[in-house]
Amino acid sequence: MKLKNSHYIALLIIVALLLVSTTSYGQGLGDIGFTDDVDDEPVAPINGLIALGLAVGGYLGIKKVRK
Repeated sequence: MKLKNSHYIALLIIVALLLVSTTSYGQGLGDIGFTDDVDDEPVAPINGLIALGLAVGGYLGIKKVRK
């Protein structure tokens, strides 16, 4: 099955909406009234390698599906 340009545009719109909507889940501490005196920093922060792993996994998945 050959993908048309409209398929790529729809996929781009869906990905953009998913990435933009994730920023709306964050909450500020000033909204609920807690002070910022707690040492609650995570030991191992989530970094940009997660996105790279997802991209590589997607590529390998598409490659396997096309075989």
